[in-house]
Amino acid sequence: MRIVIVEDEVHIRTGMVRLLHQINPKHEVVGRADNGQIGFEIICRERPDLIIVDIRMPDMDGLTMIRKLKEEKVACQILVLSAYSEFEYAREAIELGIVSYLLKPLKIAEFKKALEQVEEKIQQEKHKEYGFSLDNIFLGCINGQLESNEFFNTQTYEKYGFTVEQPAELFLVWLGDGYEEQSAHAKELLEHVAAHTVKFSANIREAKGWHMLLMILYRQQAGESQRAFFEKSVVPMLCSNLEKPVICVWRSMRRLLDASKALREMQKELEWNLCFPDRFLIHRGEIQRQQIVPIKYPLDLEDRAKHALRENNWKEVIACYERLYGYLVQEPHLPSQIKENLIRFNWSLISTQKEKKEESELRIQNIFQKIAAAYSWVQIDTTMREFMLILDYSEPEPEEQSASDLVQKAKTLIRRYYNQGITLEETARKLFVSEEYLSAQFKKETGSTFTETVRRYRIEKVKELLVETTLKMNQIAELAGYSDPKYMSKVFKEEVGMLPTEYRKGRD
Repeated sequence: MRIVIVEDEVHIRTGMVRLLHQINPKHEVVGRADNGQIGFEIICRERPDLIIVDIRMPDMDGLTMIRKLKEEKVACQILVLSAYSEFEYAREAIELGIVSYLLKPLKIAEFKKALEQVEEKIQQEKHKEYGFSLDNIFLGCINGQLESNEFFNTQTYEKYGFTVEQPAELFLVWLGDGYEEQSAHAKELLEHVAAHTVKFSANIREAKGWHMLLMILYRQQAGESQRAFFEKSVVPMLCSNLEKPVICVWRSMRRLLDASKALREMQKELEWNLCFPDRFLIHRGEIQRQQIVPIKYPLDLEDRAKHALRENNWKEVIACYERLYGYLVQEPHLPSQIKENLIRFNWSLISTQKEKKEESELRIQNIFQKIAAAYSWVQIDTTMREFMLILDYSEPEPEEQSASDLVQKAKTLIRRYYNQGITLEETARKLFVSEEYLSAQFKKETGSTFTETVRRYRIEKVKELLVETTLKMNQIAELAGYSDPKYMSKVFKEEVGMLPTEYRKGRD
């Protein structure tokens, strides 16, 4: 995009040239002027795609220059900058047909969005005959239906500053059964990430049928992968702001055109979530580094579980499952082997109950299919509860397991893991009770919900670090289990009534 900047402050002109190039190296500043009269002459000569103009300038102000350009029928897009927010300026500028009215000091996210609007408008007006848009380009790459050629790549580069033959990266966010409730919020978070960077452009797509969002990173700085940034900042931020399950997968591509093949491979890699810790960004390199070993558990474990089931000794049955889970995760295994061994173990138990096996054969097959297709331990836990019901297992009543003992164990886990994103689901699984039962007993005995208790531990840790250290807010946030310092400050103010910086000053 060819651009002329008309601004009387030299440091703003210089900074804008640098920022424009960072946002898109294809942006070309073909003229600069410090007043409207010179700007008018340059614009008439260069006929740029876009004019960025200030309101108040010597010799000829911005609005006068715009009116004169309209009279001369000079067609171009216009962004107006001003330190003045009075309605009359904005109204007159809008009436003159500008694209956007931006106030100083300029905010990168707003400027970037305004430039994108300008690009889209220019392309709609200049290249309607080509019949393709950014949305269609990305959709074609994902579906594998796009074929590139020299003409197509030339037009794409002229319109958008990239081609489908250039490197790109994919970031997949799988939300499972929580997709309907969380996809809008997840998309907002990803859009926020894209809006506040000049290192890449992004296209975010929803894939409802697959329960996931896909972020396509393109027009990146040469040879620079964003994986480390997403590992350190974006994935923890998503996991802190969304309910589980949240699975993130990454893929770097030699060409954007390879997106369809890459996406199919990434979907297969989702099940590796069973083998990695929470808040982990799954990618091919880390998968290939795994030293896979066969799953081994004592041969008599199945026999002990079957014997306990015949004796209706549910405590021992649960203990056998806990030991099995331990063997499944203690060393690197193929995710398919983890699921196969769990299905085999379940099959050995249901085989001891021939009548139930015959009555519930379809249900059992459905449960085993769910386990085979699972990507997360949350899915497996939910499916296992269905299976346990077939075996006639029910959650322990309060008299069978002391609520006090249960809650004390939960509180111990919170104290140990509050800064690592411990959730109600994980805690219930470790204690082998349902989320509903643990939540009810926890609230009944402590007067607070599980989430409120985790939040309280985090806030107390923040207070301690504010008073006893000189750490920066981002460091304190990380130590207290928050990936976003701004979110930490928001929660802190809700709980304490003041911002962390105010709290620290008050304790000096």
